[in-house]
Amino acid sequence: MKKFILLFTIMFSLTGQAQTIFNVSNFKVDWKDMNSFLELNDNFYGDIEFDSGGLVIDWYRIGSEDFNIRIGRYGDMNNWGIKTERSEYEGPNFWTRRSQYISDSGKSYAGTVVYNQGDGSKHNTQQRWYLKVEDPEQFVKAFKTFLNENKKVFDNRWISLVAYTVGNPNGATHSVAMSAEGWTELERVRAEVFANGTAEKFINSRGKVEDIHNVVYQRMRHYNNQRNKSKTYADMW
Repeated sequence: MKKFILLFTIMFSLTGQAQTIFNVSNFKVDWKDMNSFLELNDNFYGDIEFDSGGLVIDWYRIGSEDFNIRIGRYGDMNNWGIKTERSEYEGPNFWTRRSQYISDSGKSYAGTVVYNQGDGSKHNTQQRWYLKVEDPEQFVKAFKTFLNENKKVFDNRWISLVAYTVGNPNGATHSVAMSAEGWTELERVRAEVFANGTAEKFINSRGKVEDIHNVVYQRMRHYNNQRNKSKTYADMW
């Protein structure tokens, strides 16, 4: 119980602002249906105004054997929803049509953003490490030190630490994500932080952590108010 309370104390003290929450679902969409699936989402999500946050559709490139699509909705927990009014038929029609392109569905999970930095808007590739963290406070302290020691290496790439509050994926309590130009660029960054010794220092100082698994995925769509207004939500290439 103490660790549970400690985790939520850390989450709110680090952000010091409106708390960002998220939910994620995994699906399998056959490649022959992918363009139709994306077009359907464009027509539904590409014209709405969110109360906060947005929605992303990612393609698993490396590390996922069962599913190839990850859909995540994120936003302020005190301002969640959409401003756009839709007819009573639009929602049910979208969900029915979308289900026709989904050949299999995985577990869903939800959580809250503990810490993030950087922009990464020019990146469409991301690696995410799923972790089971025994001492969240010790982990966060070591994580922030690691980031500070690699400011020049990481530059303005997007880096995020999240905590799972519902449906922990494969037992993970947290995950860390980092954006990049592509998978090979991620490998170059990895090599650099191990070469300068900061990665090993982080691993040794973060406390007891079980590495569950990690994946690389590529962003296909990112819908939010700014992108929808300028019609720049397509992130595939």
